[in-house]
Amino acid sequence: MSDEAQSALLLDAISKKPMTAMEILTELGIARASARIHELRLDGYVIHSIVVTVRNRRGKPCRVARYSAPTAQKLLIPHMPGRSRYTHRPGKKDANA
Repeated sequence: MSDEAQSALLLDAISKKPMTAMEILTELGIARASARIHELRLDGYVIHSIVVTVRNRRGKPCRVARYSAPTAQKLLIPHMPGRSRYTHRPGKKDANA
């Protein structure tokens, strides 16, 4: 299955119900869910991720992301939270530069 087909399948699935990476792997057969999520976000889709605590196979608690998409519509201007440009401000060492 191509990356585009996987992204379309994943977007359809998480717009119906929130899913973790393990649920995406078992139900959809997509091994690299975070890569497909990243591509969907770059394409302008709004994908929410919340941190949830689940039990691993040894019974220990671990934290994973649960992905959801409120709508399957793209934004007109893609927004990547936490991605901003910073300008360099000269510090004490760079004052003469």
